[in-house]
Amino acid sequence: MNRYSRKVSLYGTMVRRYSKMFFGNSYWHLDQGPGKHFVPGELLGYYNDLSGKVWWNGPVDEAGVPLNWASDGQPVHFPITILQKALAHWDTWLGIGGDAPEHRAAFLQLARWALNSQDESGGWETWTTLGLESATPYSAMTQGEGISVLVRAFSATGEQAYLEGARQALPLLITPLEKGGTSWLAPEGLVLEEVPLESPKTILNGWIFAFYGIYDLQIVDNSPEVQKVIESTLNALLAYLHRYDAGFWSYYDTSGNLASPFYHRLHIAQLKVLELTYPERARSFGELRKAFEGQLASRTKRTKAVALKGCQKLRNPPKALMP
Repeated sequence: MNRYSRKVSLYGTMVRRYSKMFFGNSYWHLDQGPGKHFVPGELLGYYNDLSGKVWWNGPVDEAGVPLNWASDGQPVHFPITILQKALAHWDTWLGIGGDAPEHRAAFLQLARWALNSQDESGGWETWTTLGLESATPYSAMTQGEGISVLVRAFSATGEQAYLEGARQALPLLITPLEKGGTSWLAPEGLVLEEVPLESPKTILNGWIFAFYGIYDLQIVDNSPEVQKVIESTLNALLAYLHRYDAGFWSYYDTSGNLASPFYHRLHIAQLKVLELTYPERARSFGELRKAFEGQLASRTKRTKAVALKGCQKLRNPPKALMP
């Protein structure tokens, strides 16, 4: 396939993907509000509502673990898909009051995959698995979600191996990018990178997903080191919040890419949970959340954002897309 044909194929995939997003039929872009069973300071429901991700209709391996397609067309285990499906089963099980053993079993099956798939660095290769560009094979978002799964598996089974796996995932998450990790130290504190790049384009939603993994670890393993990491990255997040406000819409990352409507709504939900988690800092999170809600409610601003986002996608299409 020549360069022109690849570009035409990619644009076709983009049209199909964003049509599914618009009509609410995309598995990757189901609305994710605040977690229905989240309680600050307790290891109960996940902070974000991933329950719609229980229903995976894509390919699976012989053990029933979801598979994605890499850029070369090969089936691969993409950890974010698997970890988010695990958390979906966990919250569904909690919501039914523990009367759905199949969801508990599905959660533990995927948690066992996560534990067995950790490499010697305590990480899960992410973007390179799909053949995408990344300065390191890892993602702070994956590390955080992996921790969230493993500490819940520990709470459900009492098996120490799950807790050890969660502990082993933290050092890589907070290791600097130049040393193969997924973070970097700004003057304000620790910045967590969903997609590590040599010139960081810090993605807001991925930073918060990563943060809540550390938060969950703190609940079961409240060591001075974990507390120090939380304070550092929380301070940085508070300092960076204004960078994600375009004035009429939210930015997806710090490089000026606008959020899609899905990610704009996700930003609102994440900020709501941060307000609940840290009431003493609720004013800072709440001001931006209210601004984003007002922008979403404005037809003029919403239309402008969607149009500009579409132009950005056409000018700079991604190298690969989930189907």
